[in-house]
Amino acid sequence: MKVATDKSARLSERILECFDDLTKSERLLADHFLENPDSLVLHTAAEISAQAQVSKATTARFFKRLGFPSFKTAQRMARVVRDDSQHSKRVYSKPVPNLTGRGDLADHLASDVQNLIRTIEAIRSDDLKAAVTYLSRAEKIWVVGFGDNYPLAHFARAQLIKVKPDIRMIPLGGFSVPEEFASIRPSDSVLALAIGRRTPTLRSILQSARLADAKTIAITDVASSPSPDLAEVTLRCRTSGLTYFDSLASPVSMITYLCMAVADRLGQNAVERLRYIDSIHNDWGDAG
Repeated sequence: MKVATDKSARLSERILECFDDLTKSERLLADHFLENPDSLVLHTAAEISAQAQVSKATTARFFKRLGFPSFKTAQRMARVVRDDSQHSKRVYSKPVPNLTGRGDLADHLASDVQNLIRTIEAIRSDDLKAAVTYLSRAEKIWVVGFGDNYPLAHFARAQLIKVKPDIRMIPLGGFSVPEEFASIRPSDSVLALAIGRRTPTLRSILQSARLADAKTIAITDVASSPSPDLAEVTLRCRTSGLTYFDSLASPVSMITYLCMAVADRLGQNAVERLRYIDSIHNDWGDAG
């Protein structure tokens, strides 16, 4: 487990980086802080323990696990971050910068590189292995993405269909989701794109998939509140952007890696399918 210990790391970042390793009681505290980000600044350790329904000893242990010497230290740092943020809003408030200069582009690329590095550092190897195993063994793969996640889901399906024959897309224009999803089987896997807002339909699909004993994988972002019941395997990507837009470099890279790893796991079957696809393009005179 690698936890951010630099002073600039916000409490939520530290929590999300080690959420999977927290005890049941510590997760109650984690949920409390993620839902109430100002609680650390406004309340005492005793008040927070009571609100989260855990012991004061658990609260003290929780902050040490996050890399703080003590609760008081964490509270002081949180107050400094809050004060600095409020000061910046008052003094340095300005419109969105014009991202047309070479310097701005360099900053953008550097930010994307940092997102990729931090994502790789935080991803657990056993989660990656499980995701690749579930996808490569699946009879059918259901790729799910709503709203802003739809383009990511479309990209994932476009890659997976090259190496596996039965890749379903949800939502599918003009078709009811429940009717499409009624053919889910225990031998299937679901790959859900859950960056940012998660719709109730997405949660319903994942719940139904798990009830059907299908394997579930979710690609999400570290800023979203963690939900252990969202999927069997959750791969969190950093999506911090320089302005109002999130960076999708890490989610796209994660999708590409999974598709590449699945193709490698399938071996000759994937190679033969790719060759057959190429032969169809040649027969049809498709140069694209």
